[in-house]
Amino acid sequence: MNGNGTDRTDGNPETVIVGAGLVGAVTALYLAPRFGPVTLLEKRADPRRNSGGQGRSLVVMLSARGWRALSDLGVADAVRRICVPLHGRRGHLPDGRTRMTPYSRDGQPIWAVERRRLHHILLDAAEATPGVRIRFGQRVRSVDLDEPAVLVEDRHGSHRLTCRRVLGCDGAHSAARAALEARGTRAEVRTLDLAYQEIDVPAGRLDPTITHYWPSGKAMFAAHPLPSGRLSGSLFMRLDGPAPSYAAARGGQDLYEMFAAHFPELTGIIPDIAEQLATKAVSTLTAVRCDRWVWRDTFALLGDSCHAMAPFMGHGMNCGFEDARVLVDCLDASADWAAGLAAYEKSRTEDADAISRLSYRHYFTMAGPPREETAAEALRGRLTALFPDRFVPLYERCAFTEESYASVLRDDERLDRLVADLLARYGTELVSAPDDRLRACTPSPHPTTATLEDSECS
Repeated sequence: MNGNGTDRTDGNPETVIVGAGLVGAVTALYLAPRFGPVTLLEKRADPRRNSGGQGRSLVVMLSARGWRALSDLGVADAVRRICVPLHGRRGHLPDGRTRMTPYSRDGQPIWAVERRRLHHILLDAAEATPGVRIRFGQRVRSVDLDEPAVLVEDRHGSHRLTCRRVLGCDGAHSAARAALEARGTRAEVRTLDLAYQEIDVPAGRLDPTITHYWPSGKAMFAAHPLPSGRLSGSLFMRLDGPAPSYAAARGGQDLYEMFAAHFPELTGIIPDIAEQLATKAVSTLTAVRCDRWVWRDTFALLGDSCHAMAPFMGHGMNCGFEDARVLVDCLDASADWAAGLAAYEKSRTEDADAISRLSYRHYFTMAGPPREETAAEALRGRLTALFPDRFVPLYERCAFTEESYASVLRDDERLDRLVADLLARYGTELVSAPDDRLRACTPSPHPTTATLEDSECS
């Protein structure tokens, strides 16, 4: 290879995918059988041969959208063998009580899987797929949207790889996205005011079939079971501001003392917590919003490169896998790549915005201190129980269906408005009214034709 020349020796792959992470590998698996040779370019070394730290959370959650992709690609059975089914989450409250919330009303679990092991399965599957080539140690410096081509740097120097199209799957700090930004695309990349440390939690003290979390209002600790029986924990605190925060720890306050003040139960469950807090890296959370994802018929973004989100709904990876599935569905249904990419962008941007909003909001739902249930919350709960098919909990619809995230959010906002209207019309006594009266007061599920005045409640 010519260290500073143009590389014309790879047969000019049909598609170059920048980034061979989880979403990049899934995208290659979908594309190669349909659209010809795919080359994955990954700046890091092959993780299957590299024992170094992975730099990302140890555990990811698989829900219906993720399983759909894995099933399509023929790897679902292999992945399920390394997963832990989780049927709900238990909040360990500051006053010593616990609060159990099932993930679904019919007992369906979500599935916890170690990111590293899932990544290995996907890379093995991609390498075994005809037409897929993975090249590690290849840092993409820039993308030429017009030719198209990518400028790549590796241990031999820099070279230019031409292709027919480029897909950016290279995460929140995407080099591929920069090519769109140079053409006027507006991308918002912001560091959230939350940071975290990964903490190892020993087996034996906590139920290994559910997620555990400790809310304190100003910080939160969450722990997800692993197949070994131990748990992967995460401490979330503000990045800046007064204690508890990582800024306060940098300013001299003792991090262990802050932790013990907010999570005294955990100091007994994790014997070496002081040492872990002192040595484990502090990682930030990045959110990305991008107003354009595609360029003509040659370029598209997927996954965190266009919609990185907070992890609290467990949907970042699932949403990225769904990007890849929707992309190939749009291409299959279109006459050409320009129309397919445009359809993909139109289909996904509103959904990505919706789940990003929900993910960040969910942190405050979980981390908030216990308080008395409001009349609106109580009435929402009654309506959900009374009309189980009409009012499905938001989390359940996100995790166990493939419904549009945007439509789920819109329906949840409609329920908020319905609850507010009912309370305004009938007062808080409706919260404890008999079922028959509440049914009569609730209008039919046709918002364009029904109003509260149509109900038979008096």
